[in-house]
Amino acid sequence: MTDDKSSTAPTIVGIDIGSLTTKVTLGSSCDYELVRNAHGGHTSPTAITFPQGKHRRLIGEDASEISRADGNTISMLDRLLIDSLKDSDAPNDKEDPLSLSSFRRYQVLTSNDHQKVYVLNTEKEYSATALVAMLLGNIKRNVIATLKRLNNGDETNTENLHFVFAVPPNYPESTCNALKDASFAASVSSCSVAYSPQCMAEVYQRKFGDVDIEKEKMALVVEMGHTRTSVSVLKKHPIKEDESDKTTSKVKVLSNISSSTLGASLVDIALYYHFISTISDLSDFKTDSRAAQRLLAGCSKLKHQLSMLSENTQLVENIGKNDNDVKLSCTRDVMKQLCQESVVDKLKGMIKTAIEKAGGKDTVGEIETVEISGGGARIPFVQGAIRDVLGKDDDFVFARSLDDTSLAFGAALNGSLSDSLSQETDSIDDDRKELRDELLKDELAMSQQDTLYMKADELRNKIEALILNLRSARHRKHGTLLPTSDDFSAFLEGTDNWLFSDECSNATLEDKANNNN
Repeated sequence: MTDDKSSTAPTIVGIDIGSLTTKVTLGSSCDYELVRNAHGGHTSPTAITFPQGKHRRLIGEDASEISRADGNTISMLDRLLIDSLKDSDAPNDKEDPLSLSSFRRYQVLTSNDHQKVYVLNTEKEYSATALVAMLLGNIKRNVIATLKRLNNGDETNTENLHFVFAVPPNYPESTCNALKDASFAASVSSCSVAYSPQCMAEVYQRKFGDVDIEKEKMALVVEMGHTRTSVSVLKKHPIKEDESDKTTSKVKVLSNISSSTLGASLVDIALYYHFISTISDLSDFKTDSRAAQRLLAGCSKLKHQLSMLSENTQLVENIGKNDNDVKLSCTRDVMKQLCQESVVDKLKGMIKTAIEKAGGKDTVGEIETVEISGGGARIPFVQGAIRDVLGKDDDFVFARSLDDTSLAFGAALNGSLSDSLSQETDSIDDDRKELRDELLKDELAMSQQDTLYMKADELRNKIEALILNLRSARHRKHGTLLPTSDDFSAFLEGTDNWLFSDECSNATLEDKANNNN
């Protein structure tokens, strides 16, 4: 797995924090291995849940499902980070009805231009940076587990990590700094950011750089995720290798346009308000209610179905005026009409601007390849918008060489190709150093508490298994040696009831250990 580099060289970790899921890829020293979560999945939800009582935080793959989550689940952490740390001259979309901010179920408090999330179950406030640090701590644990697996259990160099975040070029500096501060709080002091267009170009170079070409070729890359979109024009030009007649290609980013508000979520929201206004059985409930979450989730499912079928119906339970089920029916044409201004026109404008920034059609010429990536790019009217701008026929085929993990892969490539990986600690002022130290202190304390809660839960499971074993032992060999008195049965029953009581939930590790004895 390892190469000839010094053993002190850090392990590169490419990270793409998306609104719904986070993707992680290791660097060249690990053959760009995709990091799996604790349950074996290739992605982790970008969410954190704080359960009631004395329980550990549920992060990423263990977080509650968003559609059923209450105000104690913080989802779409990247959106929270962007919204809470925007530069003063950046547009504010918090009051925009098409913004996902209005659908948050958790409580966001604003004080002195700073935002924090108040969690009822913990009765504490957390900054966006602190919450992202929790997510990165979970990512770090998954990375270490992957490295141990690749090294056959060897823990050598599992702590020497360098995080590289794939971020859009329009991210404000404050957001990039917050990612670095969150990494420090997760005990990863070495990190950097890589712009998403360059990440895509690095992946494109790796996949097609060895292809022999005779003239320049242009490629358009359209990446539409749940809440953000990026459009890039790439140029693949021929280069001759030294001492060889072979011609390969080099990929260069000519232009990029990024949006932090255009994404597939706008389709869900457009369908949401369409059904609110057209279905009489639906009351205009608050967008942060559980019913609104169910309706929005139903709209999302309908959107996916309409990507495959021309019309469809989705049943959403318990959202009617009398808690009855409601059918959502729609066609592709209606969905496109609902999203004409908010999605189609904006995407067309981004593509036109990207081509103009690259030098215009006279310079760019014919775009032969269009790479699409992200869930939003699978929507038929999104693909139709791309064809319309480029003047392509309906039978024009899009390339899909850049999958949903390409940004994380590109970030890992970017970090592996860098000559130096600076920790940037010298440029941090005293106030930011103090903030970092406080974030680190809090995260370490919470991690230690999580460990105690996890050990307590493991002990509780052992006690429960012991009770079940003792009950069934009566029917096995030597079962007659067990006490037959009612007191023994009552003891088992009492202990079993205690395991599911509030007293057990609030018990310390020592209390549960005493019960196990």
